Amino acid sequence: MSSSRLSCLALLLLALLGSMWARERSLSCLASSLKTTDSALESSGLLPSARHARLLGLGYDQLMADLYWLAFVGYEGDTLSRGKDNYALCAPYLELITGLDPHFIQAYWFCAFSVGADQKRPDLADKIIKAGIEANPDNWYLPYIAGLNAYLYGHDETKAAKYYRLAARFPEAPHWLAGQANILESRIPSIIKEIRTWDGIYRSNEPEKVRNRAREQLVKLWLKVFNSTKSKEIKARARQALIDLDYELN
Repeated sequence: MSSSRLSCLALLLLALLGSMWARERSLSCLASSLKTTDSALESSGLLPSARHARLLGLGYDQLMADLYWLAFVGYEGDTLSRGKDNYALCAPYLELITGLDPHFIQAYWFCAFSVGADQKRPDLADKIIKAGIEANPDNWYLPYIAGLNAYLYGHDETKAAKYYRLAARFPEAPHWLAGQANILESRIPSIIKEIRTWDGIYRSNEPEKVRNRAREQLVKLWLKVFNSTKSKEIKARARQALIDLDYELN
């Protein structure tokens, strides 16, 4: 092998090693910076776009999404600080995470409850979840989440019913979704619709925080029924529902 060819191979090897080192170094720096989740990144209110984050990650998009997810969990879980900024970075975080990894399904669930509820921006949650539906056209769960967000936080029963019907088309979707769409489109009292929605969440396998929120909402709703109705039958049903939720009436 000629000396010139050996020189070329050596240069290529050095370039490859340099590229690998640069990747590891940049990801190490990113991981280190994201550990301080309440640092200048959040205090400034700035997060990179998914496009800029991809440039920094040099091809490790899913790993970048995981790192930002950990930062988001720390941010969202700091309730004392979130009382000061009203969860303002929930939407930017989740848009960034799902932009890096559009198939990160759990992140879309938090769009409904962290963005739609905590941040009080169901419109932003709907935008992110819609992008998820486009990226995951064979997943029933995303239109279901979009329906929850539209109903519980967007207060749009018609839009929620459309999302539920979209989800119900999939064979693996729960059989009750189509029925829930019918209920939302019916003229029965809104409180019954809301109880059924929260009850479905409470009995699901969703994260504990979400189920706890569902329980809180169910207690409020059943107490409202119990205190407002004059029917002994409905009052007895409300009492039993509260007992099942481990709530003691005075």
